[in-house]
Amino acid sequence: MAEKKEGEGHEKNGTNGTNGTSYPKEYVITAAQASYHEKWDKESESYLPVRNGAIAPIHENLIEGLDKYCKIHNAELIILKMAGKDASEDIMHKTVAERPELFFGNKALNSNIKICDMVVPPQNVDPSTGRLRFAQKDTTLIYGHPKQRLRAVPASNSKLPRLLLTTGAVTQPNYNRSNHRGDVAFRDHVYGGIVVEVIDNVCYNARFLRAQRDGQFVDLGLKYNGNKKPTPSKVEALVLGDIHSGDEDEMTMEANREMIEFFKPRRLILHDLFNGHSVNPHEKDNLISRVREYDNGRLSLESEFNDCSNILQNLSGEMGKGQVYVVASNHPYFLNRYLESGEILEDPWNVKFALDLARKMCDGVDPLEAGLRMVGDIPSNVTFLKLRDDLKIWGYQLASHGHKGLSGSKTSNAISREIAHGKSITGHSHTPEVFRNTYIVGTSSRLDLEYTSGSATSWMAANAVLYEGGTVQLIPIIRGKWKPKGTI
Repeated sequence: MAEKKEGEGHEKNGTNGTNGTSYPKEYVITAAQASYHEKWDKESESYLPVRNGAIAPIHENLIEGLDKYCKIHNAELIILKMAGKDASEDIMHKTVAERPELFFGNKALNSNIKICDMVVPPQNVDPSTGRLRFAQKDTTLIYGHPKQRLRAVPASNSKLPRLLLTTGAVTQPNYNRSNHRGDVAFRDHVYGGIVVEVIDNVCYNARFLRAQRDGQFVDLGLKYNGNKKPTPSKVEALVLGDIHSGDEDEMTMEANREMIEFFKPRRLILHDLFNGHSVNPHEKDNLISRVREYDNGRLSLESEFNDCSNILQNLSGEMGKGQVYVVASNHPYFLNRYLESGEILEDPWNVKFALDLARKMCDGVDPLEAGLRMVGDIPSNVTFLKLRDDLKIWGYQLASHGHKGLSGSKTSNAISREIAHGKSITGHSHTPEVFRNTYIVGTSSRLDLEYTSGSATSWMAANAVLYEGGTVQLIPIIRGKWKPKGTI
C-alpha cells in the first residue's frame, strides 16, 4: 500500500529487506486482552491472582481458523498483547499465554509499515483519536485493539497516504460492565485480525478479517470455520470506489473488472459514475481552466455522456445476469444544476444536446438516465437509484453516496453516516475508512487531479465486498494490484 520512494527499486522475491525479512511475506495480526493481575499475599509470601483467570479466554474457533489460514498461506501469526478491563490487568488467560505468537513491542514489516507498541485502552470508543499525527510523521502503524479501525493519513502532496490500523481481538471480551464505558466497549468488541501482504521492502497491502461471533471469517471469497476446509462464500455486492468517468484511473478500472470476474457478485454498486467535468459549476468562472478543458475536448456534454455510457456498458456486460445499481451522487447533480441555472446559452457547443435534456428533465426524468439513453441503450440489468431510495442488503445501506449529512446538512463523516444508517457502505470522500459497521470506499479516479494539486491527500483506491451472511471486507487497490498472484 505504500508509495514507492523516489530512486528506490522493488526488492526481488527472496531478497532480504527490513530486519533481514525475506519477501514476499504474509502476516496475520490480531490482539488478545489480558485476563487478570496478581497481588502480593503476605501470608503465603507469593503473588496470587486477583481473579481466577476465567475472563478473556481465547476464542477457540477463531484461533483455529487463523491457524488454518496461516498454514494454507504460509503466513506468520502475531498476537499483540492488550490490557484487560483496566491497565493493571496484564496477565493473559492460560489459553492465550501458551501461544508462542504473543508479542508486544515494535516490529517493522517493511520500510513503510510496522507494528507499533502504542497503548490504547481497550475501552476507548475510537482507537484512532489523537493518534493520526503519529502515522503522519512515521509510517503506516498497526496496533492492538478490540475494535477494527482504519484511518488514512496524508503523507505528502503526491504520495499514497499512510494508515492507522487496529486489529480486532482473538479473545473473549473482558470489561467492567457495571459502568457506561465498559458496557459500550463490550458491545463494540470485534473478533478478527488484519492480513498484511508484504510484497517487498517498499510495497504492501492490508485488509481486515472480520469474524462473526462464532469465529467464522471470510477472506477474498473463502470462508474459514475453525480447522475445517475453507468453503466459497457468495458475494452479495461489490461496491466500487467512485468512478468519475473521464477521470478514471485505468489500472484501478482494470482491477475493478478483475474483482467482478473473481468475486462474481450478485450486485455491483457504482458511485459518481458521471463526473460532470463538462458542466462543472466550480469551474464556470475560471476562464483559463475552461479554455484548457475546451482544447482537451472536455466541455462537450454529449462527448462526456458517450464516455460515461461506454463505462456503464462495459461494467454491466462484465456483470452478466448480475444487477448494477447507480447511486445518486453529487457529481451527476452538477448536471441538474447546469440545466436549472439556464447556463446552457453560454455554451453554444452544448445547446442542442442540453435543450433536449432539459425538456426531459421538465417531464420529471432523471437527467443522468435521460442523457445516457440519448447516446445509447441502457442495459436491462442497470437500475438508477434516487436520493430517497434504500437498498439494504444484510442490514447494510448501499443506496447512500455519503454526500448528504443529517437532517439536510451538507457535511457527512463516518460518525454521522453511522447515526444515519447504522450499517452502511458509502463513497464520496475518496478516502477509505472503517468505523465499526460503517465502511467508506476509496476512488477509481486518478489521484493527481488538478483540483487536488498542492494539498496533502488521503485519497486512494479501495472497494468493498459484502459477503453472504453480512461480513464486509474493504480491499485496497495499489497501482492496480489488490491480491497476490495466483490467489484462487
